[in-house]
Amino acid sequence: MGFFSKKIKTDRIAESLSGFFDIGYGSLVMGFKDSFKEKNIIIDEEKDKELLAVPMFAIIRAVMSAFGDTPQSKNIIGKFQYDIFNKYFKNEEAKKQFGELFWKRSDEYSKILNPDNKDLIIQFGQIFCGHFFGKEEDGSNLDIMMFVGSSFLNLMIKTKKFLDELLSKAEVI
Repeated sequence: MGFFSKKIKTDRIAESLSGFFDIGYGSLVMGFKDSFKEKNIIIDEEKDKELLAVPMFAIIRAVMSAFGDTPQSKNIIGKFQYDIFNKYFKNEEAKKQFGELFWKRSDEYSKILNPDNKDLIIQFGQIFCGHFFGKEEDGSNLDIMMFVGSSFLNLMIKTKKFLDELLSKAEVI
């Protein structure tokens, strides 16, 4: 079933979200390479995992917000994670390590995620930079904090809007 029928399968939604992920991740990488090249930031394997965690968290939060704690959300998130892990990690140990890192970051990022938090963008970026640079953020990377926090929030909002629109037009099966 496609997007133009009245029913859509959770696997199809997960596949679409993988495209959102690729765009979000690609934007972060390009942003770092283009916008912050004067800072000579080298993106090694560990830093790349921090970048990968940002769009993954944004999309999973959007799914949870749109679907709640339902079998549909679990199916979508499970397929989405499976697809991303298999695309970006070639062996089981690398998948396991990223999974552990991702859930640690999810716990941290979740603590600041609430509708009343007016400092979400900067706080998200601060947590990210602390891990990305391996030191407590001292404000020297304010531009990066704002870029990453804004990228996260934008992707989460756009994904949620997409899912809400989808839910208003189709039955998810």
